[in-house]
This record gives sequence, structure tokens and C-alpha cells, in this order.
Amino acid sequence: MKRFFLYLLVAGLSLGFIICPIVVGETTPKKRIAVLYFEDNSRFDSPTGCGCVPGFIGNIISKKKRWDLEAGFARMLNRKLVETNMYAPISKDELLDGMAVMTLSRHDLKRLKPEQRATLAKHLNADVIAIGRIRQFNQERFRTSASRTLREGGRRAPQGPATTSYTAPVILRGSIHRVAIKLEMKFYNASGDLIAEPRIAAVRDHTYGATKLASLEASMTEEGTNLTFGQTSDKQRRNPRPIVKPTELNEIKFASAEYDRTLFGIVTNEALIKVVLALRDNVGPNFITPWESQPVAEKGKKDAATAAGGPIKGKIQYVDNENPDKIYVSIGSNRGIAINQEFAVFTKGKPVRDIDTGEILTHVPKKIGTLAVSEILTDKVSVFRVVDIAEPLKIGDVVSQDALETPDSETDVPEKQE
Repeated sequence: MKRFFLYLLVAGLSLGFIICPIVVGETTPKKRIAVLYFEDNSRFDSPTGCGCVPGFIGNIISKKKRWDLEAGFARMLNRKLVETNMYAPISKDELLDGMAVMTLSRHDLKRLKPEQRATLAKHLNADVIAIGRIRQFNQERFRTSASRTLREGGRRAPQGPATTSYTAPVILRGSIHRVAIKLEMKFYNASGDLIAEPRIAAVRDHTYGATKLASLEASMTEEGTNLTFGQTSDKQRRNPRPIVKPTELNEIKFASAEYDRTLFGIVTNEALIKVVLALRDNVGPNFITPWESQPVAEKGKKDAATAAGGPIKGKIQYVDNENPDKIYVSIGSNRGIAINQEFAVFTKGKPVRDIDTGEILTHVPKKIGTLAVSEILTDKVSVFRVVDIAEPLKIGDVVSQDALETPDSETDVPEKQE
């Protein structure tokens, strides 16, 4: 009898688990991104480059190692990926383990074949493999200054004491520091095939103008104005200036919190944000980054609404005759487009002439096919592929999100009168 009740108890518990399953909240899995390496071709720290006191002089005034751009860019990009909360960067240890399994060296990573990339992606459980090349990384400076001394001698009034004499130096100073960074990225899928090759550029100027009279200084930068008296450190200023002095830069560790306060750091972060946006536009998913103030979809609608023609519209800039699926169109990421989104393509149809003079006023647009987005290169240009086409494509043909209801004016594609 006891055994019978025990069977009933076990059966009841089992039935309870079957009819009352535990509900686990669903979460969207993060895409795993493997940043294999950055290759530095900037010549930043070379004697002919423009680094932080490069060459022989830099070796004299500083014993610390120069900036390791290759490791630093990979580390900072991984930070940006984490900040999205949509991408999970693969750690350095995971990457080294995967390389060890395949007996790959760092040099081998730069010459992987598609099947090797696929195998590495499988070992790393990576959805995307990213590599980068640093084409430019430098800071330029333009500076000017002028000074004059005001002198006032003592004078004796007819009745009264003599006035005090004084001298006051007046100094005018101005400078412009410009940092420019250019990157070439490549994104591969888990099969080892190339997805996109976005080119990234970021440039920023730091302007400084000041007038100093004795201990009083009035200065202006792109961040605002400052009025100081006596010695005031940059941290105490109402609008702190970014660090640009080579001697100070030479003592800062790359990719550190202090590096973010430099003009180099500001532009580096801007460039890497563009890399993340290119990753989102080419491999998805579509999400709002921490650096955007509005959703991507809303942004695209706003851009389309404020555009001259209403719908998203661009023109064919280049047609690759050897590869007809590589059609470069002047529509970019700032229009909120997506991979595989389809557009109609129009060419010039019959001319519309003035009935009195015979002058060509415009042309009736003629739809000749459909194109789809295959790769978003920059905010101004994307690569399209042919979905269906009835006539050969030409440079200047209009690519539109919606059917063109009215003829394009001659300002769109100039036409010689017949």
C-alpha cells in the first residue's frame, strides 16, 4: 500500500511538471562580433608622420612606448559594441583560443581564405568577423600670435599728486588644431564571405582665439567663451579645451579615460561610432544606438519628408560593366534605408516640347526596372543590385522609393536641346 501511494505521488509530481511548465522570458540574442585586428598604415609615429613628438625628439623627452594604434582601435571598438547592448564582442582570450586550435599566428590572420574564416568563425561562435585598416591618423596645427606693450608714464597735475606709471602687455593668440582619421573596414559573415567594405572618415577642428591683457584673458573656442584672471587650469575652465599639446599627448595612454579628453580621442570615438553604424546598416539588427537621439525609422521618415521630392530618391553615379550588380547610387545611410530594400529605377522617356518654340522642357520618366540595396557604403552612397531590368542602366538614371508621379526637371539631369 505504501508503495502504491508513492507511485501516485511520483505520477502527480510528473504530471504537474508537464501541465505547469516553467515560463522563461524571451530575450533577443546578441550578435557576436569578432574584431580580428586593425592594421596601422597611418605612419603616425614615423619621422615623416605627425605623431606625439615623433622620431628622435620623442625618444629624448619620453621613455614610455608610443601609442599602439592597432591594439587600441580594436579595444575601443569592442567597447563601442558593448555600449550598443545589441552586439557581444568576442574577447581576446577567445580569439587566441580559436587561433590556437587552428594553429594560426597574428600574421596568418591577414591572409585567411574564406574557408579558413568560416572555420575560425565556427570556433569562435561568431556571427560577424571584422577587420580594419587605419589609413590616416594625424593632427595638424596652424598657429599665429601678436603682442604689444601698453605704456603709461606718470604725470603731475597742476594741483595734486603724480599719477602712477605702468606697463601692460597685450597678447593676441590664435590656433587651429585638426585631427583626421580614415579607416577601411571589412565585414565577413559566418561563412567567411565578404558582406561590406565601408570606408570611414572623421575630422574635427579645435579653434582657439584669445586676447590677454596683463593677467586678464578672454578666450573663445568652438565650445564657447571663457574669461579668466590669473592662472586657471584647464579643468577649472567653464568650457575645458581638448588636449592637443604634443608634450601632453606623449604622456597619455592610448584608449584610456584621459585619452577621451584629447582631440584625438574625440575623433577616434566619432570614427568608431560610424563603424558601429555601418555594422548595423549592413548586418543588422535595426536598433537605436546610444548615440542617436531618435529611432532609425523615424529618422528615415524625417529625411524623406524634408527632402525636395518627398520620397527617398537618388541617381546612379556609376555602373560597373563587368559586374552589373554593382550599381552605385547617391542614397546613403542617412536616409534610413535597409539592406534588400527595393527601389524603382527610371530613365528619360519621351521629351516634352514647348508647342510654340519646340524647346525641350523636360522628359517623361520611364520606369525600366527595380533595384535593391546590397551594400550601404557611407551616408551618401550605396551599392544596389538588379532585381529586374528592361533596358541598360545609365549614369544619371533616377532611383526612387516611390513611382515618380511628375516629370523630373532639367536640373536633375541636364539635357542638351535638340
